[in-house]
Amino acid sequence: MSGDTALSENAFTVFSKIGLTKNFSFRPAVAVSDKAVFLLPVTIDFPVESFTELGESKIIAVPYIGGGAAISTSEGNSVGFLLTGGVDVPLSREFTATAGLNVGFFDQTDVGLVLGIGYHF
Repeated sequence: MSGDTALSENAFTVFSKIGLTKNFSFRPAVAVSDKAVFLLPVTIDFPVESFTELGESKIIAVPYIGGGAAISTSEGNSVGFLLTGGVDVPLSREFTATAGLNVGFFDQTDVGLVLGIGYHF
């Protein structure tokens, strides 16, 4: 979107979500083009639930916001602050759709959008 690292360029991104508690997650990712950016945020998750006719709880979306570190391998390697936010939407027991916005603060601000499908192990 903007900037000069893989965060803001068309890049292949591998991402993960490691639930620390119901409302906190570690969401490491790496965006790779001709260079790479490693994203290491911790997020606060806000699960949105609905209830079935039987009174069972079902999560329909998980908006999140957080911050951490971004490590760029382009031009001299640099470490910057990272802000992130987005939403996960469960599609099935195995798959989740995700959309996230990442803002890395290096020499200049880099902004990137991640859209993807996650698989639950």
